[in-house]
Amino acid sequence: MLEPKRILILTCSHGSGHKMVANTLKENFESQGHIVSVRDLFNETNPVLNRVIEKSYLLSYSIGSSFYKQIYYDCEKKANTKLIYNLWHFTDRALMKMVNEFKPDCIINTYPYTISSIMKKKYYPDIKVFTVVTDFCIPKAWIHEDTDHYYVACQNVEDSLLCEGIPKHKILKTGIPLRSAFYKRENRLELMKKYHLDARKKTLIIFAGTYGVLKNITEICRRTDKMENLQTVVICGNNHSLKQDLLQEGFVNTKIFGFVENIHEFYTVGDLMVTKPGGITLSEVVAKKIPVILYNPTPGQEGENAQWFKRQGAAVVVQNATELFLAIDALKSNELKRFSMKNMLGKIDYGPATPLITSDILMKLDADESVSYLTESI
Repeated sequence: MLEPKRILILTCSHGSGHKMVANTLKENFESQGHIVSVRDLFNETNPVLNRVIEKSYLLSYSIGSSFYKQIYYDCEKKANTKLIYNLWHFTDRALMKMVNEFKPDCIINTYPYTISSIMKKKYYPDIKVFTVVTDFCIPKAWIHEDTDHYYVACQNVEDSLLCEGIPKHKILKTGIPLRSAFYKRENRLELMKKYHLDARKKTLIIFAGTYGVLKNITEICRRTDKMENLQTVVICGNNHSLKQDLLQEGFVNTKIFGFVENIHEFYTVGDLMVTKPGGITLSEVVAKKIPVILYNPTPGQEGENAQWFKRQGAAVVVQNATELFLAIDALKSNELKRFSMKNMLGKIDYGPATPLITSDILMKLDADESVSYLTESI
Protein backbone atom coordinates (compact mmCIF):
# COMPACT_ATOMS: atom_id res chain seq x y z
CA MET A 1 0.00 0.00 0.00
CA LEU A 2 1.33 3.44 -0.96
CA GLU A 3 2.24 5.69 1.97
CA PRO A 4 0.52 9.05 2.71
CA LYS A 5 2.30 11.89 0.94
CA ARG A 6 3.95 14.84 2.66
CA ILE A 7 2.95 17.97 0.76
CA LEU A 8 4.51 21.41 1.22
CA ILE A 9 2.32 24.24 -0.13
CA LEU A 10 3.96 27.65 -0.53
CA THR A 11 1.67 30.67 -0.29
CA CYS A 12 1.80 34.41 0.36
CA SER A 13 -0.09 37.00 2.42
CA HIS A 14 -0.16 39.63 -0.35
CA GLY A 15 -3.86 39.56 -1.12
CA SER A 16 -6.10 36.83 0.24
CA GLY A 17 -6.37 34.76 -2.94
CA HIS A 18 -3.13 32.79 -2.68
CA LYS A 19 -3.95 31.71 0.88
CA MET A 20 -7.48 30.70 -0.11
CA VAL A 21 -6.15 28.47 -2.89
CA ALA A 22 -3.51 26.96 -0.60
CA ASN A 23 -6.02 26.17 2.14
CA THR A 24 -8.53 24.72 -0.31
CA LEU A 25 -5.87 22.33 -1.64
CA LYS A 26 -4.75 21.53 1.91
CA GLU A 27 -8.25 20.52 2.99
CA ASN A 28 -8.68 18.25 -0.02
CA PHE A 29 -5.33 16.50 0.45
CA GLU A 30 -5.90 16.06 4.19
CA SER A 31 -9.37 14.60 3.59
CA GLN A 32 -7.56 11.81 1.72
CA GLY A 33 -5.16 11.13 4.58
CA HIS A 34 -2.12 13.08 3.40
CA ILE A 35 0.11 15.34 5.51
CA VAL A 36 0.14 18.99 4.44
CA SER A 37 2.08 22.05 5.57
CA VAL A 38 1.09 25.50 4.23
CA ARG A 39 3.93 28.01 4.60
CA ASP A 40 4.37 31.69 3.74
CA LEU A 41 7.89 31.81 2.32
CA PHE A 42 8.18 35.61 2.27
CA ASN A 43 7.07 35.91 5.88
CA GLU A 44 9.42 33.18 7.08
CA THR A 45 12.31 34.73 5.18
CA ASN A 46 11.86 38.19 6.69
CA PRO A 47 8.61 39.26 8.44
CA VAL A 48 9.50 42.96 8.33
CA LEU A 49 10.28 42.88 4.61
CA ASN A 50 7.10 40.88 4.04
CA ARG A 51 5.03 43.67 5.62
CA VAL A 52 6.80 46.25 3.44
CA ILE A 53 6.06 44.22 0.31
CA GLU A 54 2.42 43.82 1.37
CA LYS A 55 2.02 47.57 1.92
CA SER A 56 3.62 48.18 -1.48
CA TYR A 57 1.14 45.75 -3.02
CA LEU A 58 -1.78 47.68 -1.50
CA LEU A 59 -0.34 50.98 -2.76
CA SER A 60 -0.53 49.58 -6.30
CA TYR A 61 -4.29 50.17 -6.07
CA SER A 62 -3.85 53.90 -5.56
CA ILE A 63 -0.88 56.26 -5.67
CA GLY A 64 1.60 53.55 -6.60
CA SER A 65 -0.22 52.21 -9.66
CA SER A 66 2.10 53.86 -12.22
CA PHE A 67 5.21 52.62 -10.42
CA TYR A 68 3.74 49.12 -10.11
CA LYS A 69 2.90 49.14 -13.83
CA GLN A 70 6.51 50.00 -14.72
CA ILE A 71 7.93 47.31 -12.42
CA TYR A 72 5.50 44.68 -13.70
CA TYR A 73 6.20 45.22 -17.39
CA ASP A 74 9.94 45.65 -16.85
CA CYS A 75 9.96 42.20 -15.25
CA GLU A 76 8.19 40.81 -18.33
CA LYS A 77 11.17 41.62 -20.56
CA LYS A 78 13.26 38.54 -21.33
CA ALA A 79 16.48 40.40 -20.57
CA ASN A 80 15.39 40.81 -16.94
CA THR A 81 14.44 37.18 -16.29
CA LYS A 82 17.90 36.18 -15.03
CA LEU A 83 17.95 39.17 -12.67
CA ILE A 84 14.56 38.11 -11.26
CA TYR A 85 15.85 34.57 -10.69
CA ASN A 86 18.91 35.92 -8.87
CA LEU A 87 16.74 38.09 -6.62
CA TRP A 88 14.79 35.02 -5.51
CA HIS A 89 17.88 33.67 -3.75
CA PHE A 90 17.19 35.90 -0.74
CA THR A 91 14.54 33.30 0.18
CA ASP A 92 16.66 30.18 -0.39
CA ARG A 93 17.72 29.61 3.24
CA ALA A 94 14.14 29.78 4.49
CA LEU A 95 13.04 27.37 1.75
CA MET A 96 15.81 24.86 2.49
CA LYS A 97 14.95 25.00 6.19
CA MET A 98 11.34 24.08 5.33
CA VAL A 99 12.45 21.26 3.03
CA ASN A 100 14.93 19.81 5.53
CA GLU A 101 12.48 19.96 8.44
CA PHE A 102 9.28 18.83 6.70
CA LYS A 103 10.86 16.45 4.13
CA PRO A 104 8.10 16.83 1.53
CA ASP A 105 7.32 14.49 -1.34
CA CYS A 106 6.38 17.54 -3.38
CA ILE A 107 6.23 21.33 -3.29
CA ILE A 108 3.19 23.19 -4.60
CA ASN A 109 3.46 26.89 -5.43
CA THR A 110 0.33 29.03 -5.20
CA TYR A 111 2.48 32.16 -5.60
CA PRO A 112 5.32 32.73 -8.12
CA TYR A 113 8.05 31.38 -5.85
CA THR A 114 10.36 30.43 -8.73
CA ILE A 115 13.08 29.70 -6.19
CA SER A 116 11.52 26.28 -5.53
CA SER A 117 12.24 25.32 -9.15
CA ILE A 118 15.60 27.11 -9.33
CA MET A 119 16.96 25.04 -6.41
CA LYS A 120 15.39 21.72 -7.38
CA LYS A 121 18.11 20.35 -9.68
CA LYS A 122 20.95 20.92 -7.20
CA TYR A 123 19.35 20.40 -3.80
CA TYR A 124 16.30 18.13 -4.08
CA PRO A 125 16.01 16.56 -7.57
CA ASP A 126 13.66 13.83 -6.32
CA ILE A 127 11.08 16.29 -4.95
CA LYS A 128 8.50 17.25 -7.54
CA VAL A 129 7.60 20.93 -7.89
CA PHE A 130 4.07 21.82 -9.01
CA THR A 131 2.72 25.29 -9.73
CA VAL A 132 -0.95 26.31 -9.47
CA VAL A 133 -1.27 29.58 -11.39
CA THR A 134 -3.78 31.87 -9.66
CA ASP A 135 -4.45 34.33 -12.49
CA PHE A 136 -5.82 34.20 -16.03
CA CYS A 137 -2.49 35.48 -17.31
CA ILE A 138 0.98 34.30 -16.28
CA PRO A 139 3.82 36.75 -15.59
CA LYS A 140 7.29 35.44 -16.36
CA ALA A 141 8.08 35.34 -12.63
CA TRP A 142 6.01 32.13 -12.44
CA ILE A 143 7.90 30.30 -15.18
CA HIS A 144 10.92 28.00 -14.87
CA GLU A 145 11.95 24.96 -16.93
CA ASP A 146 12.50 22.79 -13.83
CA THR A 147 8.89 23.09 -12.66
CA ASP A 148 7.45 19.59 -13.08
CA HIS A 149 3.88 20.58 -13.87
CA TYR A 150 1.61 23.63 -14.22
CA TYR A 151 -2.09 23.79 -13.41
CA VAL A 152 -3.64 26.75 -15.21
CA ALA A 153 -6.91 28.65 -15.39
CA CYS A 154 -7.37 28.99 -19.13
CA GLN A 155 -6.04 28.67 -22.68
CA ASN A 156 -4.37 32.08 -22.40
CA VAL A 157 -2.00 30.82 -19.69
CA GLU A 158 -1.28 27.60 -21.56
CA ASP A 159 -0.42 29.55 -24.72
CA SER A 160 1.97 31.80 -22.76
CA LEU A 161 3.74 28.79 -21.24
CA LEU A 162 4.08 27.13 -24.65
CA CYS A 163 5.61 30.34 -26.02
CA GLU A 164 8.16 30.22 -23.21
CA GLY A 165 9.20 26.69 -24.19
CA ILE A 166 7.28 24.73 -21.53
CA PRO A 167 6.20 21.37 -23.07
CA LYS A 168 2.47 20.81 -23.47
CA HIS A 169 2.59 17.61 -21.40
CA LYS A 170 3.61 19.72 -18.39
CA ILE A 171 0.42 21.83 -18.53
CA LEU A 172 -3.12 20.96 -17.46
CA LYS A 173 -6.07 23.35 -17.81
CA THR A 174 -8.06 22.97 -14.59
CA GLY A 175 -9.29 26.41 -13.55
CA ILE A 176 -8.35 27.87 -10.16
CA PRO A 177 -9.18 25.95 -6.95
CA LEU A 178 -12.28 27.17 -5.13
CA ARG A 179 -14.25 25.94 -2.14
CA SER A 180 -16.76 23.24 -3.08
CA ALA A 181 -19.62 25.57 -2.05
CA PHE A 182 -19.22 27.43 -5.35
CA TYR A 183 -20.37 24.35 -7.24
CA LYS A 184 -23.46 23.50 -5.20
CA ARG A 185 -26.94 24.13 -6.59
CA GLU A 186 -28.83 26.75 -4.56
CA ASN A 187 -32.40 28.03 -4.38
CA ARG A 188 -32.18 31.64 -5.51
CA LEU A 189 -35.62 32.66 -4.23
CA GLU A 190 -34.90 31.28 -0.77
CA LEU A 191 -31.64 33.22 -0.67
CA MET A 192 -33.43 36.40 -1.78
CA LYS A 193 -35.75 35.98 1.21
CA LYS A 194 -32.82 35.21 3.52
CA TYR A 195 -31.14 38.53 2.65
CA HIS A 196 -34.44 40.49 2.43
CA LEU A 197 -34.05 41.27 -1.26
CA ASP A 198 -36.82 42.14 -3.71
CA ALA A 199 -37.13 39.35 -6.31
CA ARG A 200 -38.84 41.80 -8.72
CA LYS A 201 -35.71 43.98 -9.02
CA LYS A 202 -32.35 43.31 -10.61
CA THR A 203 -29.62 42.80 -8.01
CA LEU A 204 -26.19 44.41 -8.32
CA ILE A 205 -23.38 42.98 -6.16
CA ILE A 206 -20.43 45.29 -5.42
CA PHE A 207 -17.24 43.94 -3.87
CA ALA A 208 -15.82 46.99 -2.13
CA GLY A 209 -12.78 45.12 -0.82
CA THR A 210 -11.33 44.70 2.66
CA TYR A 211 -8.57 47.19 1.81
CA GLY A 212 -10.84 49.66 0.06
CA VAL A 213 -9.41 48.80 -3.35
CA LEU A 214 -12.66 49.81 -5.09
CA LYS A 215 -12.48 53.60 -4.98
CA ASN A 216 -15.32 56.15 -4.77
CA ILE A 217 -17.59 53.48 -3.32
CA THR A 218 -19.80 55.94 -1.42
CA GLU A 219 -20.50 58.01 -4.52
CA ILE A 220 -21.08 54.86 -6.57
CA CYS A 221 -23.68 53.66 -4.05
CA ARG A 222 -25.40 57.05 -3.98
CA ARG A 223 -25.89 56.77 -7.74
CA THR A 224 -26.89 53.11 -7.92
CA ASP A 225 -29.30 53.51 -5.00
CA LYS A 226 -31.42 55.80 -7.21
CA MET A 227 -31.35 53.63 -10.35
CA GLU A 228 -34.72 52.33 -11.50
CA ASN A 229 -35.46 48.62 -11.02
CA LEU A 230 -32.18 48.02 -9.18
CA GLN A 231 -31.13 47.02 -5.68
CA THR A 232 -27.50 46.98 -4.63
CA VAL A 233 -25.62 44.72 -2.22
CA VAL A 234 -22.20 45.96 -1.05
CA ILE A 235 -19.70 43.54 0.49
CA CYS A 236 -17.11 45.40 2.59
CA GLY A 237 -15.18 42.40 3.91
CA ASN A 238 -13.27 43.27 7.07
CA ASN A 239 -13.28 46.98 6.29
CA HIS A 240 -15.37 47.96 9.32
CA SER A 241 -14.96 51.73 8.88
CA LEU A 242 -16.22 51.55 5.29
CA LYS A 243 -19.22 49.52 6.40
CA GLN A 244 -20.11 52.09 9.08
CA ASP A 245 -19.67 55.00 6.66
CA LEU A 246 -22.01 53.38 4.14
CA LEU A 247 -24.61 52.48 6.78
CA GLN A 248 -24.77 56.13 7.82
CA GLU A 249 -25.80 57.14 4.31
CA GLY A 250 -29.34 55.85 4.89
CA PHE A 251 -29.68 54.13 1.53
CA VAL A 252 -33.12 52.90 0.48
CA ASN A 253 -32.24 50.31 -2.17
CA THR A 254 -28.80 49.30 -0.92
CA LYS A 255 -27.83 46.68 1.65
CA ILE A 256 -24.43 46.79 3.33
CA PHE A 257 -22.56 43.72 4.57
CA GLY A 258 -19.16 43.30 6.21
CA PHE A 259 -17.35 39.98 6.10
CA VAL A 260 -19.67 37.21 4.90
CA GLU A 261 -18.90 33.53 5.35
CA ASN A 262 -21.20 32.30 2.59
CA ILE A 263 -19.98 34.62 -0.15
CA HIS A 264 -21.08 32.13 -2.83
CA GLU A 265 -24.72 32.87 -1.92
CA PHE A 266 -24.35 36.48 -3.04
CA TYR A 267 -23.12 35.32 -6.44
CA THR A 268 -26.32 33.29 -6.67
CA VAL A 269 -28.70 36.18 -5.93
CA GLY A 270 -26.84 38.66 -8.13
CA ASP A 271 -27.83 39.56 -11.70
CA LEU A 272 -24.61 41.49 -12.27
CA MET A 273 -21.48 42.34 -10.31
CA VAL A 274 -18.88 45.11 -10.00
CA THR A 275 -15.44 44.09 -8.78
CA LYS A 276 -11.70 44.26 -9.35
CA PRO A 277 -10.25 41.55 -11.63
CA GLY A 278 -8.26 39.48 -9.15
CA GLY A 279 -7.68 35.89 -10.24
CA ILE A 280 -9.66 34.25 -7.43
CA THR A 281 -12.63 36.59 -7.77
CA LEU A 282 -12.73 35.96 -11.52
CA SER A 283 -12.62 32.21 -10.97
CA GLU A 284 -15.64 32.61 -8.67
CA VAL A 285 -17.37 34.63 -11.40
CA VAL A 286 -16.69 31.80 -13.86
CA ALA A 287 -18.02 29.14 -11.48
CA LYS A 288 -21.23 31.08 -10.71
CA LYS A 289 -21.72 32.50 -14.26
CA ILE A 290 -22.53 36.04 -13.11
CA PRO A 291 -22.16 38.92 -15.62
CA VAL A 292 -19.37 41.15 -14.36
CA ILE A 293 -18.15 44.71 -14.76
CA LEU A 294 -14.43 45.07 -14.02
CA TYR A 295 -13.78 48.51 -12.60
CA ASN A 296 -10.53 50.43 -13.16
CA PRO A 297 -8.13 47.43 -13.27
CA THR A 298 -4.73 47.98 -11.72
CA PRO A 299 -2.00 47.74 -14.41
CA GLY A 300 -0.22 44.40 -14.34
CA GLN A 301 -1.83 41.03 -13.82
CA GLU A 302 -5.23 42.59 -12.99
CA GLY A 303 -5.18 44.57 -16.21
CA GLU A 304 -4.13 41.50 -18.19
CA ASN A 305 -6.88 39.43 -16.54
CA ALA A 306 -9.45 42.09 -17.41
CA GLN A 307 -8.43 42.39 -21.04
CA TRP A 308 -8.51 38.62 -21.54
CA PHE A 309 -12.04 38.40 -20.09
CA LYS A 310 -13.10 41.31 -22.29
CA ARG A 311 -11.72 39.59 -25.40
CA GLN A 312 -13.73 36.48 -24.52
CA GLY A 313 -16.92 38.52 -24.24
CA ALA A 314 -17.11 37.42 -20.59
CA ALA A 315 -16.79 40.84 -18.92
CA VAL A 316 -17.27 44.57 -19.39
CA VAL A 317 -14.21 46.67 -18.50
CA VAL A 318 -14.58 50.31 -17.39
CA GLN A 319 -11.97 52.83 -16.33
CA ASN A 320 -13.91 55.47 -14.41
CA ALA A 321 -17.15 56.17 -12.56
CA THR A 322 -18.92 57.66 -15.60
CA GLU A 323 -18.27 54.53 -17.66
CA LEU A 324 -19.29 52.40 -14.69
CA PHE A 325 -22.77 53.97 -14.29
CA LEU A 326 -23.42 53.66 -18.03
CA ALA A 327 -22.36 50.00 -17.96
CA ILE A 328 -24.53 49.17 -14.93
CA ASP A 329 -27.59 50.86 -16.46
CA ALA A 330 -27.07 49.14 -19.81
CA LEU A 331 -26.33 45.68 -18.44
CA LYS A 332 -29.20 45.54 -15.96
CA SER A 333 -31.63 46.33 -18.75
CA ASN A 334 -30.17 44.02 -21.39
CA GLU A 335 -31.13 40.42 -20.70
CA LEU A 336 -29.65 39.23 -24.02
CA LYS A 337 -26.26 40.73 -23.15
CA ARG A 338 -26.29 39.10 -19.71
CA PHE A 339 -27.22 35.76 -21.26
CA SER A 340 -24.36 36.08 -23.76
CA MET A 341 -21.86 36.82 -20.98
CA LYS A 342 -23.07 33.82 -18.97
CA ASN A 343 -22.64 31.66 -22.04
CA MET A 344 -19.06 32.86 -22.57
CA LEU A 345 -18.26 32.28 -18.89
CA GLY A 346 -19.52 28.73 -19.32
CA LYS A 347 -17.06 28.17 -22.16
CA ILE A 348 -14.07 28.93 -19.90
CA ASP A 349 -15.33 26.87 -16.96
CA TYR A 350 -13.51 23.56 -16.44
CA GLY A 351 -15.57 22.59 -13.39
CA PRO A 352 -14.20 22.03 -9.86
CA ALA A 353 -10.43 22.47 -10.07
CA THR A 354 -9.46 21.26 -6.60
CA PRO A 355 -10.20 17.52 -7.00
CA LEU A 356 -8.74 17.55 -10.52
CA ILE A 357 -5.45 19.09 -9.34
CA THR A 358 -5.08 16.98 -6.19
CA SER A 359 -5.84 13.72 -8.00
CA ASP A 360 -3.37 14.53 -10.78
CA ILE A 361 -0.62 15.41 -8.29
CA LEU A 362 -1.22 12.25 -6.27
CA MET A 363 -1.24 10.14 -9.44
CA LYS A 364 2.15 11.55 -10.42
CA LEU A 365 3.58 10.97 -6.94
CA ASP A 366 2.19 7.43 -6.81
CA ALA A 367 3.66 6.69 -10.22
CA ASP A 368 7.10 7.80 -9.01
CA GLU A 369 6.76 5.70 -5.85
CA SER A 370 5.74 2.64 -7.87
CA VAL A 371 8.70 3.06 -10.24
CA SER A 372 11.04 3.44 -7.28
CA TYR A 373 9.62 0.30 -5.63
CA LEU A 374 10.02 -1.75 -8.84
CA THR A 375 13.57 -0.49 -9.32
CA GLU A 376 14.52 -1.47 -5.77
CA SER A 377 12.92 -4.92 -6.24
CA ILE A 378 14.95 -5.58 -9.38
